Amino acid sequence: MMKTLKQTKFKHSRLTEITFSAGLALSVLLTAPSYASNVGGVFGPTVNEGDQTFQYRSAYDVDSEQFVQRIHYQHSLNDDFRLRGVIQARKTDESDVDYDFFQGELLWQLDDISSTWSHGLRADFRITDDDRPDLFALTWTNKLHWSKDWSTTALILGSTDIGSDSRSGVFLQTRADIVRKLSNRWSLGVELFSAYGSTADFASSDEQVHQIGPALKAKLGDGWSLFAGILFGLTDASQDENLRLWITKSL
Repeated sequence: MMKTLKQTKFKHSRLTEITFSAGLALSVLLTAPSYASNVGGVFGPTVNEGDQTFQYRSAYDVDSEQFVQRIHYQHSLNDDFRLRGVIQARKTDESDVDYDFFQGELLWQLDDISSTWSHGLRADFRITDDDRPDLFALTWTNKLHWSKDWSTTALILGSTDIGSDSRSGVFLQTRADIVRKLSNRWSLGVELFSAYGSTADFASSDEQVHQIGPALKAKLGDGWSLFAGILFGLTDASQDENLRLWITKSL
């Protein structure tokens, strides 16, 4: 449930909301991201008190045959903060299931901007293997409900390397989706991902990674849910086809 904004705080007109939403959605639509085996999500700001959830994610890149898997566990501390732990494995030359990284995440749902616009901040810390640099990321995520059945999630993410062999600058991404609720069980949407490179050396348009594709969400009952989608590359640097499957169990 959305939190109620105190009347003495933020007064935003409908025009401000529409202008921001249209601008943010347009910027993402014109620039969508991707990586090989993109298993990332377009995550919103909502924190539900008492939430305890396990999730399995997988992604397969058709061109490179790279297969990535993740296990998530998240636990809400209250109705403002949620912790999540992520372990990711990938297919390498040595193993079909090789440790990739561990990531800890803290999501903070901020006061709603309006009755239809919620937002939040998420901080991530990633520990990698193979002497690769670790990573710290900060994301501002927004969710807008256009109507009972239509919603948009849009976020801006910045990350920086930590440790040996670190790359310079802040690496920028945007992600967004547009979702139509078909029934109490089914939702259909379009996802957009974009990665622009580092602030120290922005990638050219051909070198940027951009993906777009449909996604289907289903509530299966007894706390189980399913996500399935495919992402298509929009630039030469993007992988052409990325298949995605998530299975979630709420406790």
